[in-house]
Order: sequence, then structure tokens, then C-alpha cells
Amino acid sequence: MRRLLPADARARVLIPGGLALAAVVTAGVLIALAAGGPSTSAEPDTGRSQPPTVSASPVLPTTTTGTSPEPADLDGPERELVARLSSFELTNCRGATAETGAPGESGDPTDPRAAGVQAALRCVPGVAASGTPPAGVLVLGYVDEAAVASDAARRAATIVDVGSCEAGQTSTEAYLLPSRRTGTFVCQATPDRFAAYWTIDSERVAFIAQGADPAGLITWWRDFDPL
Repeated sequence: MRRLLPADARARVLIPGGLALAAVVTAGVLIALAAGGPSTSAEPDTGRSQPPTVSASPVLPTTTTGTSPEPADLDGPERELVARLSSFELTNCRGATAETGAPGESGDPTDPRAAGVQAALRCVPGVAASGTPPAGVLVLGYVDEAAVASDAARRAATIVDVGSCEAGQTSTEAYLLPSRRTGTFVCQATPDRFAAYWTIDSERVAFIAQGADPAGLITWWRDFDPL
């Protein structure tokens, strides 16, 4: 089993030929707001105080952390799933549970159909720090970890491993971060398409994304922290 060492402590490590080590590092943002108060001044020749001068506070823009649809656009499990996602990484999510259905025999490891899925979403990636983000990301929320493992194994069995995802080749691999979450990474390369399916087992979720640039997609994925 080959191991690709990370460039830093946060980098994901792809391990060709293995099933699943995964992790996600979640970042927080602190915002501090300062406001001014009233001031007074005195007349130098009389000593009488002037009326307090009140400066108008600036109107602060309303900030939002995401652009997900209103709850009415999603069913209960879909609302629960979108609430777990980072709105900085995934926005404009819409329900996609109806697309999952029963798994077919397409031979495509990134087919949206899957067994054991209780909610699914199609989302738009946020602003990428690096790489080439996909046009969209399919998020699958499973009923339990056993369902995640079963679906990942089924997808891995549909491909013939010929190399490594890092090199833009069809493969089944594992990835890891220091947080010790476990998962599976399955990628499929064709002349005009590079598609990937990966799991975060402990969170009972998986993601599907694709693009025309394998290196760009992998680079984007290394910084993608959806939870």
C-alpha cells in the first residue's frame, strides 16, 4: 500500500488500494463589532456643559452564513442534513432524495442511486481556496455507518483499480486527516470526465463530485471541509 505524505498537518492523504481513513477539520470565524458612545464638551468661557452630541451609528450590513433554501423547500431529513453542512463550503442546497432510489447496475461508482440513504442534497460549492471546484456536489446522508460501508464497498466493486486518484486514474483509496475520521475514496477517470465518491463514515455521509480536470478536483478536495 502506497502512502502519499501530506504537505502539512492539515492535508488529506490518499492511500491507494485501501478502504477508508478520513477526516475533516472544521474552521470557525469570530467577528468583533465595536460601537461608539456619546461625548460631551464644555464652553471654555462660561464652564457650562454643552448638550451631549450623539453620533449616528453606521448601518451595518446584514450578514449571512449561507444561501440554503427555505425549510419549506426541503423535507425533514433534508433539513437536518443541510443544517449539518458548512454554509461556507456548500450553498444553494436543494432536495435530491428522490434521485437516489434503489441502486442500479450502471457500473458508475458515482451514480446517485444508493441503498440506505435517508436524505440527499445537490449543493453548489462555496468559494474555493485552491484547485478547480466542481459545478455541484451531491451529498448523501445514510441511515447508519453500516449503510455507508455497504454502499462504499458496492461502488468500489464496480471499478477496476488501475493506479491512483492522485494521478487522475481510476482507483479505490483511503484518505486521512489527523482527526482520525475514516472513509473511502473511489474515483473514475474517462477521457473527458473525472468523478469521485468519498465518505466520512462516522458522520454517515458521502459526497459525489466530478469535473474535467483531475488534478484541479483533487486539489480542491484537499481543502474542502463540508462539516
